[in-house]
Amino acid sequence: MDEQPIKLEKGIFILSLDTELAWGSHGEEKYMQYYRKERQVINELLSLFEKYKIKATWAMVGHLFLDSCRPINGVKHPEIVRPKCGWLKGDWFDVDPISNIQKANEWYGKDIVYKILNCKARQEIGCHTFSHVVVDDKDCEPECLDSELKVCRNLAWQQGVGLKSFVFPKNMVAHLDVLKKNKFLCFRGENDNWYKNFPAKLKKAIHVFDNYLMLPTRAVSPEKQEGIWNLAGSYFYVHKDGWAKFLPISFRVAKSKSGIKKAVQQKKIFHLWFHPFNIASSPKKLLAGLEKIFSYVNLWREKGSLENLTMGETAEYLNSMNHSS
Repeated sequence: MDEQPIKLEKGIFILSLDTELAWGSHGEEKYMQYYRKERQVINELLSLFEKYKIKATWAMVGHLFLDSCRPINGVKHPEIVRPKCGWLKGDWFDVDPISNIQKANEWYGKDIVYKILNCKARQEIGCHTFSHVVVDDKDCEPECLDSELKVCRNLAWQQGVGLKSFVFPKNMVAHLDVLKKNKFLCFRGENDNWYKNFPAKLKKAIHVFDNYLMLPTRAVSPEKQEGIWNLAGSYFYVHKDGWAKFLPISFRVAKSKSGIKKAVQQKKIFHLWFHPFNIASSPKKLLAGLEKIFSYVNLWREKGSLENLTMGETAEYLNSMNHSS
């Protein structure tokens, strides 16, 4: 870690969305029903962003910049160095349908990119690797991540997008030097909650406990790590599936509001995040909850105590304060 946490001029609200479609679960069938609803959810989210003038960072899997793909000399995406997964039978890209957006739209998202770029409230498109490879896996070597990032940056440039922000699949942080080499300014670190240092096997159970008891969320301070900013998550806006099916929407809203208020009081960051497909588990209710959160953001913003920035804007702001590497 290069620097001590710094104090901001005012609180900052960051919203980041891990936008993956079927790549997020490598095509696991139980989630496909949600991926098929995800485009409608994204339309609704963009409408809410325009209504409340909310900026967000869309951390997109790079394959979604495509509307079709095909093998080259019989190899799928030969430009990508494969993770050497001993547990995976076959090739990492065996799940890729090598098709097009009309026939397999759960795997392609060029239309989504256009919608985000055309939103009346300014949005940021960030990077979530090209194929949702888990970066901290022992079989994902630096060369694998480097190849994915280079392809992502090239595809983004073709749409006029310069990538500044990165979100690690499954929030598993590794190879920060590769991010720095590829000119990223910031990443979203693991949620800064009271149980982040607990053993991994306990975290899921504690996560459920934390949500049902509505324990307060934290505002976070930006920290420089290996030359780029860690804008850690504050709270994952929980889906309405499985264990969370009976969790009242009001609990999610209350946890978010508590973190936003702390960001204002402490002049820190409240970083809310989720996957658009999470909202597909109960669109009407979860979108209504988000609307209450955005209204609360605007309440503090109108008082001049809170600013809503993208991840990239936050990193640029921090660098302008002479905290650049």
